[in-house]
Amino acid sequence: MPAASSSWQELPSTYVGGIDPAYPDEEPLNDLLLGLGDIDRGRSYLAYCEYRSVAVMYDRLVAARGESDRFVVDGFADAAARIAGLRGVSRDQAEKLLNEAVALRDRLPEVLDCLRDGVIAPWQAKLIVSRTDLLDGQSVTPEIDATIAQLLRSRKGTWPRKRLRDMVDRTIFRLDPDCVRERRREALDERGVWTEARGDGVAEITGLMAAENVRIAAAAVAALADTACEHDKRTKPQRMSDAMFALLSGTSFECQCGRDDCTAQIPEPSTVPPVDAKIVLHVVCDEGTLEGRADNPGFMDGHGVISDEHVRDIAARPDTVVSRLVPKGTEPDADGGFTLPAHGPSDSYRPSTALATHTRIRDGYCVEPGCGQSAFKGDLDHVDEYDHDDPESGGQTTSENLNSKCRPGHLLKTFGEWLDDQYRDPTGRLVTEFTTPEGLTLPGPAETNEDLFPGLRRIRFRAPPAKAPPRSEVPEEDRPTRAGTRVADKHARRRAERSRNRRRNGGPAPF
Repeated sequence: MPAASSSWQELPSTYVGGIDPAYPDEEPLNDLLLGLGDIDRGRSYLAYCEYRSVAVMYDRLVAARGESDRFVVDGFADAAARIAGLRGVSRDQAEKLLNEAVALRDRLPEVLDCLRDGVIAPWQAKLIVSRTDLLDGQSVTPEIDATIAQLLRSRKGTWPRKRLRDMVDRTIFRLDPDCVRERRREALDERGVWTEARGDGVAEITGLMAAENVRIAAAAVAALADTACEHDKRTKPQRMSDAMFALLSGTSFECQCGRDDCTAQIPEPSTVPPVDAKIVLHVVCDEGTLEGRADNPGFMDGHGVISDEHVRDIAARPDTVVSRLVPKGTEPDADGGFTLPAHGPSDSYRPSTALATHTRIRDGYCVEPGCGQSAFKGDLDHVDEYDHDDPESGGQTTSENLNSKCRPGHLLKTFGEWLDDQYRDPTGRLVTEFTTPEGLTLPGPAETNEDLFPGLRRIRFRAPPAKAPPRSEVPEEDRPTRAGTRVADKHARRRAERSRNRRRNGGPAPF
């Protein structure tokens, strides 16, 4: 159909980023960034209007006609055909839009209101719809809808894809665990392997299996792919494809560098296991769930929230090693919590194994807004920088002063001009914030795995008694002196900025 004239260009600039087209280069960078937020809220409202219109079409063309056993020309297909014809999209896309509109209006009305008010983005609404498909016809659905909406509205911070998925999953599990367990059993019954021709001489193989088996299999494929030498010109995905074929067919995986001095050490196809690599899959749960005394959900690194039944199935595997964050026999504190050492007595910089594990479990993912990198694969970073010259004056090795960052995020914070901060707000929630080089403070994740495992808050860390520092062979009066370095000055400036931010937000002073 011919393009119609649009009135969008007549909107006040406030609604579309606030850029003056005559002087675009004069807009402050912070205003441009905040303008993107205005555009995002407008996009959410437009999506809300779209879903509302599509839902009315559903009422007129589907619900009003009643049930039909006709395949092509029933009301649903008729409605989808209209949308597909208008937009020039496939019927599948149009049918998906219809299903989302009805699900949000009828199953998740409070989540739909969050979309209307710009609390969530359209992609977040779609994700919530997909994670709540199992709730159709369940009496607990309105409570789940209200709980999810309340969390979305009340939590300060961002909802990256994986954290949002985990929040929805744990909410459903706690309010309707039987439904989650039954869905897992049904999903396992559907496991299998399929192939599909993709054209141009390639095809796709798909295997559906338990999540832990997928993680282990993928790690084995990646480990074999990494045995090629550094001169192999294939990309990592290409090497993994070839490694997967070698593992499935029992043939040899070859390095393709073409060099006579190739240093690749590739195992023989008959080797069992086929790769000499230690594959570690992290699954977290509380002790009661592990022992069958509780039915709380668990967390599988790289997958997300899993049921109590799934946790115990994994624990029963012969290759599972169970490690406890709080060692057996540890005496509890008077309030029922536990206090563990934050670091070794001789090195106050490096966290203890318990503190490092606690931090990775608590964070779950990199704390940068939007990042989904596993905390178990990231770096542990001192938020308030550790002072190696004078540890007492710098950031301490404590639970509240450590978090997990992906390597790029860690490098950007360390060598760039970004500032991050982390503290507990008056309600006890762990707050993470990031400040751009221009001084705009952005919220970090809206929640951590403390929401999934509240018992993490009962574990505290103390610094063990420090040994006296070794005496230097150089007399004190002969030691060279120097003014503060650039790095020291930057750290001091960052501490002052964190103090200002916390006074503004009502948080405690930096460490």
